[in-house]
Amino acid sequence: MQGTRSSGSVERLKQLFVAWWQRHVQVVDQAAVLEQVTAQGGLSHGYFFLVFASCGIATLGLLLSSPAVVIGAMLVAPLMGPIVLFGFAIAKTDVVLAKRSALALAFGVLGALLASILIVKLSPFIPPTPEILARTQPNLFDLLVAIFSGLVAGYAVIRRQGGAIAGVAIATALMPPLAVTGYGLATGALDIFRGAFFLFLTNMLAIAFSVAFMAIWYGFGRLYTSRPLLWQTIIAGFVLALLSVPLVRTLEDSVRTTRVSKQVEDVLRAEVLARKAALTSLNINVSKQGQIGVTAVVLTPRYEQGFQGQMKRKLEQSLAQPVQLSLHQILEGRATLQAQDNSARLRALLQQQDTAVAQAEMEKRLRAAIPFPVALGEVDERAHRAGFLIAADYGGDLRTLWALERHLRTQYPDWQISIIPPPRPLEPIPFEHASAALSPAGRAALELDLWALNRWGVRAVRNVGQGSLNENGRKTPELAMARAETVAALLRQAGLQVSMAVDYPSAEQRRKEEEQGAAAYRVALLYPHNLEPGEAPSTSPAPVSVVPARH
Repeated sequence: MQGTRSSGSVERLKQLFVAWWQRHVQVVDQAAVLEQVTAQGGLSHGYFFLVFASCGIATLGLLLSSPAVVIGAMLVAPLMGPIVLFGFAIAKTDVVLAKRSALALAFGVLGALLASILIVKLSPFIPPTPEILARTQPNLFDLLVAIFSGLVAGYAVIRRQGGAIAGVAIATALMPPLAVTGYGLATGALDIFRGAFFLFLTNMLAIAFSVAFMAIWYGFGRLYTSRPLLWQTIIAGFVLALLSVPLVRTLEDSVRTTRVSKQVEDVLRAEVLARKAALTSLNINVSKQGQIGVTAVVLTPRYEQGFQGQMKRKLEQSLAQPVQLSLHQILEGRATLQAQDNSARLRALLQQQDTAVAQAEMEKRLRAAIPFPVALGEVDERAHRAGFLIAADYGGDLRTLWALERHLRTQYPDWQISIIPPPRPLEPIPFEHASAALSPAGRAALELDLWALNRWGVRAVRNVGQGSLNENGRKTPELAMARAETVAALLRQAGLQVSMAVDYPSAEQRRKEEEQGAAAYRVALLYPHNLEPGEAPSTSPAPVSVVPARH
């Protein structure tokens, strides 16, 4: 008896649902909707013109890294018309409509690629911008956005709510990925081409199948026959499943990189704080093969032999896999000053007692001329030499201190005045796009770094070359090494020992380039090496060399 009642209740609910659905569908003017969809989804002169123009706008917006211009291109792009028509063709299993939409899509894609390639070829500014890079790594979330956008598009077309289509065009961004695809073809950047075209293909198919679902729901398809509906569902599910596989993998890679970076940072910071030191620079690189590379700079009150080996073992224990670690220790406080002055120089200054009053007066004058906190200062009146170690809480950069030293030497020309900066990351040495030749800005940065290394008494450095993503296509790693070699040659001329490495692609480089710009990775980076225990420091640091111009 109870089972019969339950069966009757389910049947009653089913009847109520069918009745509600029939009333809901009856308000739709199917003939008018089909006429509108067919008219807007076919090939025409206006359609081709809008495709060409909107892709031109999108390409310029991407090159300028202007979100406003890119959004404008999305709004005028007419690609939603053929895609919606393709969705209705799937729902109705109508070959004629499918051919009509496919023809419009094919010409639209070709026209968009033509516009993008022409503009990129004619443009002098072609490095990948953050707006370009943002459309080269689609993941599962992009597929979900396209599915929901397709549902909204189908609903808006069927219910004649055209205002929602603009939001769908912005959400799915069909034209910008096509423009980036053309950019990849024009510049030979195959990674950019593959990622952007896959994003476009994902959006297009997901929207089409979602529109088909809405069309079937509103009675445009053959919902009353089970076999066509079954095949449509199977085909749509199979295609979306195929698209999901690489998208899920990309999402997993991104999540894994973030998780690994967080683990590495937590382990290093805990160990560094336990030694009353500070972690000032951390660079983590997780390759596509899962290999982890870590470069860190630590400010420490004392040099600890074997610290790098200890940290490597702790990281490998935490991550349960091998880690390539390059850890640089920089002495801070009085230790830095003693290393720079090779211990003997300051002791000699302190022994000059016969000129204590004159020294005190001169030190007072010099300290008054230094607008920054001084941790330690010594003045030798007889030798007309003075050295000042700037305190660790100094908030400025190295260039400001270098300018201050030059100013003081101009003000007191018969004195040899040295400003010793606190530990700071050295300034990146910039290069022009796709070039390994040192620019004027690069020579200025290298001179500054040489000055800082000289003041710290550092004789050995690690030189790491970098490149922006796809800056020189597949030869970008070779370009990064060439930059490192250019800088290394000049460092060796200054009497320094140099080791070289390449960091490309760097950890989370795509995200950081979006935030900082591609120029932030067209650099060579310098990391000081500490003197090993028992290694004798030089008695007189080599003078700061003037970097020769390269012709």
